[in-house]
Amino acid sequence: MNEQTAIKAQIATAPTHVDVLIVGAGISGIGAAYHLGDQRPGTSYLILETQEKFGGTWRTHTYPGVRSDSDLYTFGYRFKPWTGKPIDTAGEILDYMQEVIDENGIGPNIRYQHKILTANWSNEVNLWTLEAVRTDTGEHLLFTANFLWMCQGYYNHDQGYTPEWDGMADFKGEIIHP
Repeated sequence: MNEQTAIKAQIATAPTHVDVLIVGAGISGIGAAYHLGDQRPGTSYLILETQEKFGGTWRTHTYPGVRSDSDLYTFGYRFKPWTGKPIDTAGEILDYMQEVIDENGIGPNIRYQHKILTANWSNEVNLWTLEAVRTDTGEHLLFTANFLWMCQGYYNHDQGYTPEWDGMADFKGEIIHP
């Protein structure tokens, strides 16, 4: 059995369907999940997250002293006002997000280590179909949704962007990526 045949066999089962599929369990994705539960009770949803835990930027950026670069009173969720220091650490932001997840029952709707491979819209059936792979098991899965809510942010969490510039190869110092 070749690799393509094996993948097709894995996803031959019926896809998992939800009303809304949220991409990313960072601050935007967790906020989106809260607002769905608050403003559209009964709407089914899942969050697909590539990383092993929620947090997005705040989990990826681990350099010493990483903290917010804007005040958290305006950056925090309107429904759960920030009560810590105005500029705080990634750890405090992650704790805050964990409270939101726990207080609002969001955790069971997050699928970690799910990397989206394709996302296709069908006008015929008015559905999104997404193929994802579990990065921990290699299993391929299909999801369908009426609405696709992109909250994945703009960072490539696997490998940060390093710009190139003239003379970079000649630079004698250390080049560090945050």
